[in-house]
Amino acid sequence: MQLKRFIPFAVLAGCLCWSGHVGGLKFIPIYDALTIKAQKNSPPHVAFEEVIEADRVNLEWAKIEKIKPLNLAIEKTSSVPLYSKRVALQEMVVTKSVENILPDAGSPAVATTDPEDHDWIDSLPRTQALRLQEAQRRSEVLGEDWSSPTWSDMAKEVLEKSGALVASEALSSKVFISGVDSSGKSQTRVPQVQVQLPSNRAYPGDSTTQQEKSEAGPSYGLVEESRGQSIVGPIEITGGLAVTNEHHIEIRRSDEGVLKELGRVDLQQGLYNIDVEEVTGTVIARLVNKDGKTLGEGSFRLNRLVASQSKSLQGPKIRIEPHPDFAGIVTSAYNAKPNDVAPAQTKVTFVKGASEVVAKKDGFVAMDNVMRGSSTVMRAAAPKHMQTAAIVISGKEFKTQLYPASMIQALQDIVAQQRTQSFEGAPTIVWGRVSLDGKNLSGIEVVLESAPDLQPVYFNQFMLPDAKLTATGENGLFAFVNAPAGFHSLLATRADSILGYQNVVVEEGSVAQGDIESTLKSETVPLRIYDAFTGEPHPAVVSMQSLAEDVDVRSGVTTVSLPHLSRLGMMRIQPEGADYVAARYLYNDNDEFIHAPLVHWSWLNSIKTFLRLDDSASAGVIVGFVPDEDFEVYLAAYDQFDPRHIVYFDMQGRILQNRKGIAGGGFILYNVPEDTHEVVVVGARTQKIYSRVLPVDANSLSVLNFRE
Repeated sequence: MQLKRFIPFAVLAGCLCWSGHVGGLKFIPIYDALTIKAQKNSPPHVAFEEVIEADRVNLEWAKIEKIKPLNLAIEKTSSVPLYSKRVALQEMVVTKSVENILPDAGSPAVATTDPEDHDWIDSLPRTQALRLQEAQRRSEVLGEDWSSPTWSDMAKEVLEKSGALVASEALSSKVFISGVDSSGKSQTRVPQVQVQLPSNRAYPGDSTTQQEKSEAGPSYGLVEESRGQSIVGPIEITGGLAVTNEHHIEIRRSDEGVLKELGRVDLQQGLYNIDVEEVTGTVIARLVNKDGKTLGEGSFRLNRLVASQSKSLQGPKIRIEPHPDFAGIVTSAYNAKPNDVAPAQTKVTFVKGASEVVAKKDGFVAMDNVMRGSSTVMRAAAPKHMQTAAIVISGKEFKTQLYPASMIQALQDIVAQQRTQSFEGAPTIVWGRVSLDGKNLSGIEVVLESAPDLQPVYFNQFMLPDAKLTATGENGLFAFVNAPAGFHSLLATRADSILGYQNVVVEEGSVAQGDIESTLKSETVPLRIYDAFTGEPHPAVVSMQSLAEDVDVRSGVTTVSLPHLSRLGMMRIQPEGADYVAARYLYNDNDEFIHAPLVHWSWLNSIKTFLRLDDSASAGVIVGFVPDEDFEVYLAAYDQFDPRHIVYFDMQGRILQNRKGIAGGGFILYNVPEDTHEVVVVGARTQKIYSRVLPVDANSLSVLNFRE
C-alpha cells in the first residue's frame, strides 16, 4: 500500500521527498523541478489562495493611492470659494537675566531682579537653608509681597496722625521709645527693619568695622544663624509595628513637656535627622495613624550625648515600640517548666477591676488604651494560690509570681515556730527580691518604713527561711509575715546607705510583690516648684524617696540626680511661708522632668465655702491638673463618692459649672476617705485613661499632675 502525502504548492528542487512502502520508508532525492497540483476545495489550496488573495488586495490599494485626485467642478452661484492665507508669526524669545548683588554695609536688603531666582539660598548656612525651605513648603514665603508697610511703619503712621510724633523731630515729648542693644548701649530711636544674611563672612566692599556696626545700633534681621546642632541617628520600628500610607512618623524635641523643633525621617535609609537649638530635653519619635492615634513611640535624652563643638552629632538608635500600656508576665513560684507559664485559670485585674484579663498560656496579660505614666495596682489570682498585688507602671513590662496557698501556710508555720508566736486571721505577706541592675544582692537589710519594728524574713541558699540571717542571702529574697494592711514603703539599706525603695499595697489574704531594684545609672532631672495659676517660682523644701537628704530649693528651680528606673515615687513639698499648702506629690524616677504646682489654702477653703461642702475629720483633699485635653475624673471602684465633692476649674482656678474638665484646668476632690485610691482621668478626645495610685491620709492634701 502506497502512502499519501501532501506537499505545499511550490516547486521543489534539490530536496528530499518521502517515499513509503509497506514494510519500510526510504528517502528519494529529487534534483529536477517538480510541479504538484491539488483541487481548489482542498485545505492546502484554500490556505494558499488566502495568502495570495491578501497580497492581491493590498496591491489594488497601492494602485489606487497612485491615482491623482480629480478637481471637482463647482458652481460659483451655489457656493463661495475658499481662500487660505499663510500667517507668519514673529519669533518670540524668552530671556532670563539675573543680577547678583552682594550685601553691602549700606544696603538694607538683599534682592534679585527675578523673584523666582533662589540661588542665594545656597549661600545660607545649612540649618537656615533647611528652615527657609520648610517655611516655603508651609506658607510659600518666597512668593509673598514684602513691599507692604511693616508693623513699624504702620505704628509710626498712627503716631504721626495722633500728633505724638512731630515731623521736625525724630521723637516728641509725648512718646519716648527706649531700648538696649546687644552691647548694652541705650537706644532712643524707632528701630528700622533690616535684612541681613546670617553669615559672619566678609564680603567685598564691606569696609564697616565691628565698632561702627555696634555704634549704628541694633539690627533686626529676619533670620539669624542657628547656634544649635544637627543630630543624625538610626531609627527602628519593632514590636510588630509597620508603616503604611495611613501612618507617619513624627520626631520632635520636647523640653519639659513643651514641643520644640520638628525633625525628619528617611525610611529607606532608616535614619532620623533633627536640628535642635539647645541640647536639652528629649527627642521623641512617634508612629501616628491618620486619626492622630499614637501606635508606638521611642525616645532618648539629649543629656546622654557627648558634648561636642561640632555642628553635627551622632545620635543613639531610636526604637519605636508599641504604645505604653499595662503589660507583663504572671508565673507560678513553683513552675518547673522551662517556659514561664501561669497557673490554670489565672485572672488579672487592673484599675480596681475596671479591666479583667485572663492570662494566656505563656502568662502574658495586658490592658491597652492607657496613657503613659499611669500607675495601678495589678491583682492576679488563680485556684489554690494566694492573690498577688503589685503596683505597676504603664510602659514597663512587669513580672510577678503567684504563690501556692500551701507554700504561704508553710512559711507562716516555719516563722511561727522560729519566733515562738502564732499568726491568726488571713495572711498578709510582703515578698520581694533586692537586685542591682538585674543581679541579686546579698547583705542588704530591708525595713518596712511604716512598721519598723516588724522583723523581716531572709532565705538561705536552699530557699528556706533562716532565722540566723540578718540580711539577704545570695538569692536576695526577703519577706514580711503578718504585715499591717495598707500602703507601705520598703527601704533597702547597706551600712546606713540607702540602696533603693519600693511601694507596696498590703491586703488581707494577699501577697504584696515588693521587688526592690537599684541601678548605678542616674539621670539629671529638672525640678520646678511654682504657683499653680501664675507660674511664679516659689522656694520650698523637698523630701523625695529617691534622695537620702532633703533638697532646699531657694529659687524654685533646681536639678536632682535620680536613678534611671521606672517606679512610683512620692515626695513631700513644704513651701516657704504660710500662703501655700504643704502637699504630697507623685513622681517617677524615670520622668524627664518634675513639676510641682503649689495651691493656696484660701483658694481651697473659699471654693468649699461657696459650694457649702461639709468637712470630714478622717478625709483628705486631692487636687489634679490636666493640661493636655478635656476630661472627666472619678475614683476607681468607689461608687459611694458624692459627685458634689468633685469640682472642676479652668486654668485661672475659676469653677466650671458643666461638670467636666477642660484642657489646662484641673479638678478638686473634697472629703476623700482615708485609704489607698486610684484616681482615674478619662480624656474626652482620646477616651484613654490616666490612673494614679495614691494613699490618702486624714487632713492631708495630695497634688497630681496628669501630663502625658
